[in-house]
Amino acid sequence: MSAPRTAGRRHRSVRRALVTVPMAALLITGCTDRPADPPPTPEPAPTDRRGTVARAEVGAELTVTAAVDRVVTDTAFVLRDVDFTDGRLLVLSSDPVTAQPPQLVTVRGTVIEFSHRELSARYDLGPAGSYRDFAGGRALAAREVTVWR
Repeated sequence: MSAPRTAGRRHRSVRRALVTVPMAALLITGCTDRPADPPPTPEPAPTDRRGTVARAEVGAELTVTAAVDRVVTDTAFVLRDVDFTDGRLLVLSSDPVTAQPPQLVTVRGTVIEFSHRELSARYDLGPAGSYRDFAGGRALAAREVTVWR
């Protein structure tokens, strides 16, 4: 009689294994964390960094405070600041300005399109080569310049 008992035990063990293995597999795969959602794609960054003057409309009134980077003539100088397109801004003034690098200035004026040919006589700009980097860009026509000492 021990033979039928042994066969019955084996049968129960096999049956238990047949039930246990698939359940373990389900538990293992079911209990793992679900894959995380992919991170949202960032907004596409513009290829050109548009600073304050580039965002402003031609004719807009603008006030900026920045350090003088370079003096071109008594009536034309370049400001440097991270908020400007390419970090620089050409300022044109009808009156001579005494600012020198790296002095801080506050300029109130109007955003204009820069053309050496059209503005040279009005602002006594001197040779065009000094303004090559600003050709076709924007400048600030100063109405008031305050030099901070």
